Amino acid sequence: MVRVLKWLALAVAAAVLFVVVVWLASRATGPSAAESDALALIDAAPANQGRGGFAALYTVAHDVPEAEQAGVLAEDVRHFATAPLVPDGSSPPWRSALEDWPRLGMSLEGDPAWCVSREPGCLERVRASPQAYAGLLERNAALLDRTAALAAWDHFHSPFPARFDTPLPAYQSLSRLATRDAWRFVAGDIDVALAGACTGVLQGRRMIEAGDSLIGSMIGAALVQGNATLLGDMLAELPREHALPAQCDAAFALPLALGDGACRTMLAEGRLATGGLRGQVAASFAAEVAGSDLPGWSTRLLFDPEHTAARGAPKFAWYCGAQARELIAQDSPLRDPAPPPSRWSLACASNAVGCILVDIAAPAYADYGLRLQDADARLRTTAALLWLRGRDGAIDEAALAQLPAPMRSPSRPLRLDIAAGTLATALHERPREGQDGHDGSWSLPLPASRLQPAGAAP
Repeated sequence: MVRVLKWLALAVAAAVLFVVVVWLASRATGPSAAESDALALIDAAPANQGRGGFAALYTVAHDVPEAEQAGVLAEDVRHFATAPLVPDGSSPPWRSALEDWPRLGMSLEGDPAWCVSREPGCLERVRASPQAYAGLLERNAALLDRTAALAAWDHFHSPFPARFDTPLPAYQSLSRLATRDAWRFVAGDIDVALAGACTGVLQGRRMIEAGDSLIGSMIGAALVQGNATLLGDMLAELPREHALPAQCDAAFALPLALGDGACRTMLAEGRLATGGLRGQVAASFAAEVAGSDLPGWSTRLLFDPEHTAARGAPKFAWYCGAQARELIAQDSPLRDPAPPPSRWSLACASNAVGCILVDIAAPAYADYGLRLQDADARLRTTAALLWLRGRDGAIDEAALAQLPAPMRSPSRPLRLDIAAGTLATALHERPREGQDGHDGSWSLPLPASRLQPAGAAP
C-alpha cells in the first residue's frame, strides 16, 4: 500500500511538473512573428489625410458655435481619458460638456418617420405626406444645415482613447439629409435635390475611404446605398436630357479606394478591440477574481491581455495584405480563407481565457468587408446608370456591352431587365428578410422609366 501511495504521489508530482513546464513554455514562447507584426500594425498611429472634422461631427446635434466645438471635444476627451475604467460597460462616471449646450432638432407626436438608408421608397413616403414632412424638416432645419456642412471635411478620426465605451458622435444625423432631398424633389426644387443626393453619396464614399472607424465606414456604406437609391428614383421621373449637377461627377468617379478603406477600417476596429482587451476586459476579469475566493495572482494564470491582443490581431491586419487586395481586385467575397488558430496550441496553455474570447469574437467581423464591397458595387452600378443615361440611343444590352472597364466587375456582371426597367447587381452580403432586407441583389430603375406625364402633380 505504501508503495502504491509513493507511485501515486510521484505521478501527481510529475503531472504538476508537466503542467508547470508547459505553462512556462507557453508564456516564454509568446506571440508568433505574424501575430507580433499584425499587432504592431494595429498599434501604429493611423495616417490621416486632409482636414479632420470630428469636432464638428461630435457636436453636430448640439447648438455649439463653430469656434467652441474643438474646445468642447477636447474637454470630453480629457474627462474620458482620466475617468476611472468601468469594467462592466455601464455609463462612464463623467459628464459630457455637450450637456451644457441645447440640443438641436425636435420631433412631435405624429411626425412622419425619417427615410431609412436601407429601405427604398423615400420619394413615395414624402409624396404621400408633403405637409407633414415640411413641418418635420422646418423644426429640424438647424440640425440638417449643420449636418450638411459636414461634407466639407475629409475624415472624422476620433481623438478618444480606443475602448469599448468610446463615445460615438450622432452619426444618425447624416442619414436624415436624404429625407430633405426627397422633399425638395417632390416640391419641385429638382436640381438642389439631385445635388443633395449626390453629395450624400460623396460623403459616404469619403467615410469608407477614410476608414476612421468600423461604425463610420458602415454609416458611409449606408449613405451610399440610401442616396444612390434616392438618386435613381429621382432620375426615373426625369427626362434623360435633364442635366446633372457637378456634385454627381465627383460622387461617382471611379474607382473607389476600397483596398485602403477596408484596411484602415479594420485596423481602426482592431485598435478598439485591443484597447478593450487591455483595459476593460482585463479589469473585468480581475474584478471577478477579486470577488471570489481565488488569489489575485490567479488572473495571470489563464489570461494574458497582450497575448490575447496578439492572437486576435491577424484577423484585422489581414485586410491590409496582398490576399485581401487581390480579392478586392477580383471583386470576390472579402473573407479570410485561413482557418482560425487552434485552441489546443501551446500558446493557449497559459492563455485559455484569452483564446476563447478571441475565437468567440472572430465571426462577428465576417460580413463587414462584404458590406464595403457592396457599397463599391452600388457605386459602380449607379455610375453605369449615369453613363447609359448620358449616351445617345436606347438603353439595351448592346449599350450595356459598351460600358467602360471601371464600371465592370470581374465576378458580378450588371443585369439589365428591360421589361422591369431596372439595372441590377448581385450583392456579396447574405440575403436578409424584413423591410430593410434584400434578396441578394440591388437594383435601380432605368432613367425616365417613371417619367411623370406633362402637367401631372409632383
